[in-house]
Amino acid sequence: MKVLGFLIIPFLLLARINPFEPVITPENMKIKHPKYFHEIKIYLPNNARILKKIIFVYQTLDSDIKQKVVKIDKSIDFHSPIIVMHKPKHFSVHVLYFPTFKLFIKNKKLFFNTKDKLLRIFFLADPFRLVLDFKRKVDFLTIEKKLKNSYVKKIVVGAHTGFYRVVVYFDAKYSYKVKKDINGVLIELK
Repeated sequence: MKVLGFLIIPFLLLARINPFEPVITPENMKIKHPKYFHEIKIYLPNNARILKKIIFVYQTLDSDIKQKVVKIDKSIDFHSPIIVMHKPKHFSVHVLYFPTFKLFIKNKKLFFNTKDKLLRIFFLADPFRLVLDFKRKVDFLTIEKKLKNSYVKKIVVGAHTGFYRVVVYFDAKYSYKVKKDINGVLIELK
């Protein structure tokens, strides 16, 4: 019995007070701005004559690894490099006015300038859109605004009993972070 007690004591000493507390704590809660790929030059061997295809292997927002095959089937000069370039698109800055708030859109950030309390925020998948409910008793007809040269395709604002709803439609699926302050709500996309 004493031997069993000596075997259990080391395990009890290693036990945590709160087993539901995470062992790993996040070190940095800031959104990291991506470092975009710009350009790469690839030299093929001197016996290369026809480029058959290029395979791009990429990681999705859900961390899946996928690939896209681009068929070329054209003659090449092995003396010259093959250049792959990526130029991130620069979107226009938009300022939109609604009866209860102003919306600023710039660099994958949306700022809702309002003193109204944000009741809830959630997303819907197909098509990807964010839904924000703000507390205020208002009465107006549904407003729809479409945008050009933006990752935001359209915004629909409608009045409901005791609140108004803002639905923001995007061109693709994004992950987002919400920050609230006294001047409104900031949404950062990545």
